[in-house]
Amino acid sequence: MLPEFVQRRVGGAMIRVHPAFADAAFVERLADADGFFRDPGCEIVKDQKKIKVGRLAVQVAGARRALYVKRYNAFSLRYKIGSPFALSGARRALRGAAILGAAKIATATPVAAVEHRSAGILQKSFFISEEIAGGATADRYWRETLRPIPGRAGFRRRRGFLGALAGLFRALHEQNIYHDDLKDANILAVGGAAVESFFLLDLEGVRRCARLSARRRIKNLVQLERTFGRGLGRSERLAFLKCYLGASFAERRFRRRTIAAVLAAAGRVDRAKARAARGESGSAPSRI
Repeated sequence: MLPEFVQRRVGGAMIRVHPAFADAAFVERLADADGFFRDPGCEIVKDQKKIKVGRLAVQVAGARRALYVKRYNAFSLRYKIGSPFALSGARRALRGAAILGAAKIATATPVAAVEHRSAGILQKSFFISEEIAGGATADRYWRETLRPIPGRAGFRRRRGFLGALAGLFRALHEQNIYHDDLKDANILAVGGAAVESFFLLDLEGVRRCARLSARRRIKNLVQLERTFGRGLGRSERLAFLKCYLGASFAERRFRRRTIAAVLAAAGRVDRAKARAARGESGSAPSRI
């Protein structure tokens, strides 16, 4: 569970900040969160129409903390018109962190959510989180850390990793939690002596459903299949699915239906993206 966030209004900024980071000087800095990107020590990780992400180290209450700053842009008129009736990207990310915290699923420590609105219309918002020390995306960790381990020890580590990753998906779905972009780049792995821990990123698409539909379960499996899964062999994919499905894996017909559904949906998305790359009409990826 997350602690109660401290709420402050500074100028035109509405700030919700983790009590451990509610240092007065830091809160003042949050009021102009764009200033983080202007910091000479800020590394720009991503800069797109909808979002901008930077990494930097800052002083908070006398301690140096490594942070990620994500800016959500109000990029269209339609988005702005609807914004008085909707949560900002930063607030949705904070809500996602709270959902995962209550479910005991790890993510980066949320530091603050900052909104700028004018007459209720959202101008921009920021979500700030702590860096996860030693973390690597699931695909990179698999490729650079696990693949090179030789022999039986390497086989056991890779199988353990797949089992733990499948356990993460199963824990989400058993608690009716849906993450709308559950690809390998949004799953950080941190390795120990023999066991990996996982942390979820991009939390604005996390929600708890009254009932998680089979369609959404399959979509999450497709997202992983189209990213991390492309670097796995057939036996490794089956090992993941066996851990994810649990006792249901033994039911041959159900297992084959699940595999067929994932592969068919992945193929549809691949074809749609290929058409989009060629500029053909009707190129929007089909929803799964």
